[in-house]
Amino acid sequence: FENAFSSLTKEGHSAARRRIAAVYTKSALSKSSQLAAVTERILFDGLVPRISHDASVSQPTELLELSYSMCIDLVNAYLFGQSCGSKFLTQGEEIKQFLEHYENRYCAESFWPQELPRLTAYFAKMGFRLLPERASSSKEWLESWMMTRCKAADAAMQKANPSTMENVADYPTVYAHLKNRDANLNKFEIASELFDHMASSREVLGLVLAYTLYYISQKPAAQRRLRKEVASAAPEMHSSLDDKQDRQLPSAATLDELPYLSAIICESLRMRPNSTPLPRITPAKTSIRLAGIEGIPPGVRVNAFQWFVHRDPKKWKSVDDWIPERWLDGDGRLLKGSGESQLWGFCSGPRMCAGSNLSQY
Repeated sequence: FENAFSSLTKEGHSAARRRIAAVYTKSALSKSSQLAAVTERILFDGLVPRISHDASVSQPTELLELSYSMCIDLVNAYLFGQSCGSKFLTQGEEIKQFLEHYENRYCAESFWPQELPRLTAYFAKMGFRLLPERASSSKEWLESWMMTRCKAADAAMQKANPSTMENVADYPTVYAHLKNRDANLNKFEIASELFDHMASSREVLGLVLAYTLYYISQKPAAQRRLRKEVASAAPEMHSSLDDKQDRQLPSAATLDELPYLSAIICESLRMRPNSTPLPRITPAKTSIRLAGIEGIPPGVRVNAFQWFVHRDPKKWKSVDDWIPERWLDGDGRLLKGSGESQLWGFCSGPRMCAGSNLSQY
């Protein structure tokens, strides 16, 4: 089964992308009452109480784990509905177990079956395992964890109507869309597709957010400027945390118009993009030219690394320094052309990350 991320062929990727694209458009996300309700719950009932508790007992907060928890919870809630998703922010020990299995599944030794499957199979027949046992057991654990989410989301979907249900945050938006979009997909194909969506919250969102918070913590001036910008554009951010009727968050459109916030996001994506190589297969019947190199043969896998693109000293000044202001003009407005022409955090073209708008959200 070729899902949107793992498909190697143009045709396979196009078909998979068409199945999921509608729920990840900027318009769909900004208008989604389910996503807005999920965001409010996670921030007010998960993130703020967690930080407040740590502060009240003078306990340090483990930032990376917190970032992973929040991002995985948010993405899972959009995929499966909040009641069927993960609860890592409020059930702290569970994130440790999840991350342990995730790291085991994608351990360094997974290089062998991924890159040299025939050699790996040959050694297995000879009694030599190149992949440690923990990788196999963690793979089974993660598959079971994902199938549990899908099963719960399916049950929720059958008895819920997003326009009339009381707790709209519990509607499995992406799961329901995928199942309704293609009735031929079986439960394993749906789980395979959605696992990659969920994994992005660990591989990209959680990691980039943690680094963003770290960079801001090192720059008090950046903290003050961002706080002032958000407070002036979105006064509802000062709402009471205790009164649920008074909880308000600025709209996605409002936040999207804040230049310094956008500059911070751009600079963090430049400094700490997803460092996984992005493989592509050259056309099957013709050689091509890439990055000034002629005669790359047909059917060859090529990789691009965002890290090197974003730290090219010919293109960037002070490449290893976090400087959000580089994305602003003299009047403090976001520079034109500060999208994919300079930043390649989500790739570009037909294989651009389908979840780029959700990441920005």
